[in-house]
Amino acid sequence: MQILVINYIDMDPASSGSGVRPQKMYRAFQELGHQVYLLSGSQDRAVRERRRADVEAASRWLDENKPDLCYIESPVYPILWSFDRALIRKIHAQGIPIGYYYRDFQDRFPALFPKRKDIPGRLKDLWLDWKRKQTDRLLHSADIVYLPSEVCKELFSFRDMRPLPPAGEDRLPGDPPSGQTSIYVGGILGIYDGAGLLDVYSRLNEEGDYPLILVCREKEWKKLDHPQKNAPWLEVHHASGEALEPLYRRSALGLCFFTDNEYCRYAVSVKLNEYMGHGLPLLIRRAEEMERIARRDGTGLCVGGDERQAADTIRSYFADESLRRKLFENVCAAVRRNGLWKHRAEQVVRELKKGSKL
Repeated sequence: MQILVINYIDMDPASSGSGVRPQKMYRAFQELGHQVYLLSGSQDRAVRERRRADVEAASRWLDENKPDLCYIESPVYPILWSFDRALIRKIHAQGIPIGYYYRDFQDRFPALFPKRKDIPGRLKDLWLDWKRKQTDRLLHSADIVYLPSEVCKELFSFRDMRPLPPAGEDRLPGDPPSGQTSIYVGGILGIYDGAGLLDVYSRLNEEGDYPLILVCREKEWKKLDHPQKNAPWLEVHHASGEALEPLYRRSALGLCFFTDNEYCRYAVSVKLNEYMGHGLPLLIRRAEEMERIARRDGTGLCVGGDERQAADTIRSYFADESLRRKLFENVCAAVRRNGLWKHRAEQVVRELKKGSKL
């Protein structure tokens, strides 16, 4: 099958969830044996003309080829340039089924993500709002709009909306992870509760030895103000990609910590399946949709806002060998059943092909 894949990133090793997903989906289509034409590249103004040239090359390719389907990974921002939107309209006009993964829905939560107040910032936000409206109008012609979770459908009104959550890779160990080391990978400011994470592990380490590996961006780490930043039980890294592998192999529990906010009712972090792909059971705090998934599949533990409860839950997990093995086995089963990027690529092909006139 011939597939046109469009994304809005540079295909270099990614350092964030927004960059990981487009690369993984592209490779998954290839690994399934499909012939893939890739249109990639940043929307940054500095490389706008390079993006325009690549879009024009893709348009010429479409004059001679008709792929079986088109899969688009949305940018973090809306689609900014008119030539990108014109290409999508051309694909639709040619009768090529389109699946569009919609990532950016922070604008649905203005209290949590407020507009900028300075004049340059306000002007940029107005421009982005206009581009978002243009993008949303365009997407009403997409055959399927994919969303991070089922509950995200409450936020939109597209004709056909389906969940396409993040996935992972099968790097499962043969045995349950040992030791009492936990790992957290991701943001630590804003909606991410880095301070709460350190509070919980500070309490936990008052009564035992529970090492924490914390992986985050260096600039965020410098901004975080917390008395335990130099604690002996804390190991901090600013790593990504393959550099994370030895850290995962040393860990026995994957952590997802968020502040109490409405956005995290809908979000599904790419780290959820990345942890699981390495055989790590989960501990999730304040993320309703991720908690629902973990409870459904029996892959982790969920805790509320109380720090003592969170610390007690982690301590009990490490003390219960039966629970650790059960969660590990459930993690492995969930990953192999429907937790890999190839499963997401297979879903896109199956659903778009079913809806086409091939």
